[in-house]
Amino acid sequence: WWGIDPHGTFVATNDDACDCNKSEDYLITPPLNFGDVDNAILSFASFFSGETFQGNTDRATIEYSFDGGDSWIVLTEIDGNGNSDNTVWENHSVNLSEILEYNDVLLAFHYDDDGGWMFGWAIDDVVIYEPVGLNAEMTLLTFPTNISLGSAVNISGVITNTGTDVIESFDIVWSQGGSMSYSQSYGNLNISTGNSYNFTHQDQFFAQSAGLYPIDVTVTNVNGQQDEDLSNNSLSSSVMVIEYGEIYSGGFQRDYIYFKPSSAPENCPLVFVCHGYGGSAQDIMNYSHFNDLAIEYGFAVCYPQGIEDSYGSTFFNVGYDFQNNETVDDVAFLEDLISLFSADNSIDSDKVFCTGMSNGGDFCYLLACEASESFRGVAPISGMIMQDIMDDCTPSQNVGILEIHGTQDNITYYNGDVNNQDGWGAYPSIPATIDFFVDLYGLALNSTGNFPNISSNDGSTVSYQKYGVEDECAKVWLYTVSGGGHDWPGAYGNMDIDSSREAWLFFDSLCESAVAIEKPNVEGDKKIAKITDLLGREVSEIAPQILLYIYDDGSVEKKFVVE
Repeated sequence: WWGIDPHGTFVATNDDACDCNKSEDYLITPPLNFGDVDNAILSFASFFSGETFQGNTDRATIEYSFDGGDSWIVLTEIDGNGNSDNTVWENHSVNLSEILEYNDVLLAFHYDDDGGWMFGWAIDDVVIYEPVGLNAEMTLLTFPTNISLGSAVNISGVITNTGTDVIESFDIVWSQGGSMSYSQSYGNLNISTGNSYNFTHQDQFFAQSAGLYPIDVTVTNVNGQQDEDLSNNSLSSSVMVIEYGEIYSGGFQRDYIYFKPSSAPENCPLVFVCHGYGGSAQDIMNYSHFNDLAIEYGFAVCYPQGIEDSYGSTFFNVGYDFQNNETVDDVAFLEDLISLFSADNSIDSDKVFCTGMSNGGDFCYLLACEASESFRGVAPISGMIMQDIMDDCTPSQNVGILEIHGTQDNITYYNGDVNNQDGWGAYPSIPATIDFFVDLYGLALNSTGNFPNISSNDGSTVSYQKYGVEDECAKVWLYTVSGGGHDWPGAYGNMDIDSSREAWLFFDSLCESAVAIEKPNVEGDKKIAKITDLLGREVSEIAPQILLYIYDDGSVEKKFVVE
């Protein structure tokens, strides 16, 4: 669950992977001599959460030893942002004045998991240098990277004196994507070597529409002049502006996160991304990175928030055995969201898809069975179909299915749980699930193969089986992660594939129009009472259009007539 953002080659200790005792994890330098050094600064990049979990908080410190490592003294503690899902790489500069004039000094990066199952610490770009002259460094930008539509952001950060001259004044200039610049002067300062100053700019950033906005921030005019090293004067970040919304559905006030980038046209596709049991819309938005894909490919994405069950855990209702008293209709919730987003032609209601993790993946199968008229395709990640749902699964349209699943999944077993040993409810194996939909749609195996094992250290590989019929629309694909666990490959676990990208590419490959599933007309079947168009007008001639088939038992099917 602790994924480290790319940063070239770096060193890390990962408590999440092993859940072992990491209270004494030290990364130690060779002996260092500072006897003839007047000033010294330690500079490094850090990826550290400092999050509290189950009563424990992981801790990161810079320490030194004068006795060869027999004892250690804390020089400074590194602050995390408190949220493993929002952790980013940050630059740090530490003044080493406390150990100047000493020789054979050991410096160490010490990670302590506080005796719990925590996260970890990654370090890169370690440099110890002797500062000279006038040098102000833009060390860190501290403003949030995700904000709600309509809110303002204070542009803030940290300036460090990495030179020898005392910094008394400077200007901070920021701009949005190279557009209009905003400048503020800071004076009456006294920042000595190795010390830092936290600034907040007087001019806020405000966005009136959703999207990704690059922000460039520069320190300039240091002590009324240009400093001696311009390479460390600027940093850039981006602010993702998203909509946090509410909708009343089925007797409940429901929450969701919605993001439609400026790159997406009117009537664009919509992808729902559903979190796992006990998870949140915010969490899966952060680790799935679907907003980035939405910007790249021009679609809208919605992260619905499950409500709490009687145990206080958030969920999507698929009928788990221990939730027999739950009445919330999450299928209706998503259909209400589709209606909301399509009301102003924001999205194309005929190009709606859903993916999800674990419980969110289980929910995908429910949508494929019970809302096939509303969803073109689903991509369950580490998900399964409840046996009760499979037994009653009679979709009127083919819904494309991509399942990505690890063979060592210890939550949602690859081999199923047909006797309900774990209490979720009975469910078939993943291969049996795929076979069910292959038979239902009348498909055949088209291709098999393996993805390149580009990450040899993750302990897993990915193979694929793709089912379909040549020149027809229906598709059912299975990506098997051999050795993989209960993961979202690409975010954590297997790193050979990016599950989010694979899900979108699968959705994008599906036909423009859904295809009705042909059912045999045998004695005793329901009979067609009438056929109408979408306005309820009865039609007698079947021309290319969307029609509603109304049966004598009261059921209705929407069909796309193409010829």
